[in-house]
Amino acid sequence: MSKRLLIALGAGLVLAALILVGCKPATQATPLATEEVVVTEAPATEKPAEPCTVKVGSPTLLTGWGASMGADIKAGAELAVKKINEEGGVLGCQLELVFADVKAGDAADCALAAQVMDQAGVVFYAPGAFFGSACIDEFGRREPLLMHTSASKDHVDLVVKNLPEYRNIFQACEDELIYGPHEYKIIVDQIGGIKGYEFPNKKVALLGGDITYDMYIQQGARKAFEDAGWEVVLDDTYAYGNTEFGAQLAKIRAEEPAVILGQITSVDSSVAFVNQFLTNPTNSLVYIQFSPTSPEFINLLKEKANGVLWQTSVDILPENKDFYYPMFEADYGHTPGMFGNVVWDHFHIWKAAVESCGDFKAYDCINTYVEELSKHPYKGLVGTYGMDPARHTSPSGDEWIPMQFTQIQDQKNVTLYLGLVAVPGTEFQIPPWIQ
Repeated sequence: MSKRLLIALGAGLVLAALILVGCKPATQATPLATEEVVVTEAPATEKPAEPCTVKVGSPTLLTGWGASMGADIKAGAELAVKKINEEGGVLGCQLELVFADVKAGDAADCALAAQVMDQAGVVFYAPGAFFGSACIDEFGRREPLLMHTSASKDHVDLVVKNLPEYRNIFQACEDELIYGPHEYKIIVDQIGGIKGYEFPNKKVALLGGDITYDMYIQQGARKAFEDAGWEVVLDDTYAYGNTEFGAQLAKIRAEEPAVILGQITSVDSSVAFVNQFLTNPTNSLVYIQFSPTSPEFINLLKEKANGVLWQTSVDILPENKDFYYPMFEADYGHTPGMFGNVVWDHFHIWKAAVESCGDFKAYDCINTYVEELSKHPYKGLVGTYGMDPARHTSPSGDEWIPMQFTQIQDQKNVTLYLGLVAVPGTEFQIPPWIQ
C-alpha cells in the first residue's frame, strides 16, 4: 500500500480521534531539570489500564567508518530512553529501543535497516545523522517521524523536492553552508584581534574530502577568505577516508600559511593529519571540521589535540553540561560527543509531540506539531528548537541554536564563542606548536 494511500486512510482516523481528544500543542516542551516547570493543559487521554511498551528506533552508524560517531549516537539514545522511562514513559507506556545498522548509508544498507524498524513496529526514528541521501529516501517513504542533525543541504533539498511525501523527515539544524563564512568570522575577526596574537601572514590552506558536506564548507570558506584579501595557497580535495597527507603538508610547509582549514570529517583522517602535521609544524592555526565532535578524536590524539579549533551548529550549551554530563558519565565513563546531546533533544521533542497529539501513531498530527515548532519552541540541551515548515530545518542563530566555536585545551573541549559572542570565563590559547 502506498504512503499516500496510507496517509489518506490515516487522516480519517486521526480526524475522528481529534474530535474526541483534540490536537493541541503544548505551550512549553518538557523542561530540563534546571528549568522552572510550567504546568500546561494535557490532552484528554487516558493512561493505559495495563502495562504497555512502545518501540522507538535508531537506524544509525553502528559499524564501518562512522562507527565512532555511531557509538555516541547509540549511547545518547539509550540514555534518553532510560530517563524518559524513569519519569513514567510516554502516555503511560515504557519505551523499548531498537537499533539497526546503516553502515556507510548506501541504498541496500538503508533498506535493510528500515526493514528491521518495520518488523519491530517502531513509531519514531532517531538516527542522529546520516551520510549520503539513501536513508532519507528510504525512511521518507514511511510514516513515523524522523529527526536528524546531518547538517546537509543535499538532505534538505531531497526532502523539499519530495514534499508532502517525505513530510516525516526533519533536520533539527541548519545545513553546512553556514560553516565556511562562520570559520572566517571567528578566526579572523575574533581570534585575529586578540591581544598577544597576530597572524604571521594572510595565507590560508584548505583541504577536505570529496563528499559534498566537506566541499560545500570548503567553498564557502574560500570565498569568505578571498573576499577579505587573503591568499589561498592550497585548495585540495582528497579521496574520503585518506590517511596520507604528505603532498598537502609539503605545500603547507613551503607556504607556511597563518591558517589551515581542514574539512576533514573522518576521525581516522583527521587524527592522521594532525599527527603528520605535528612532526614538523608550521606557525598555523589548525581548524578541523566535524570529527572532533567524536570523543575518539581526543582519545586517540591525547595531548596532541590541544590547540585544535573546531565548530558545530549542534552541541550542548555550556550551561547545560552540569545537568547532562554527570548522567552520561555515570553510565558510560566518559563525556559525550555531540550526538549524545542532540539525540536526547530529538527524543524529547517527539515525546512532546506525541503527548500533544495523544496517540503514538497520529503521524499527521505529530508532523504538524514539529512543522509548527517555532510556535511552541522546545528548549533543549543544544539550544531552542524551532522549525522552518517549508524546508524542514531548525533555524540557527543566537535566539535559537547558536554556532559553537571550540578549542581543545588540556584534552577537553572548551567553547570559546556562542555565535559571535565570547563565552565568559574562557579564552583562546595559542596552540603549543606555534613558536
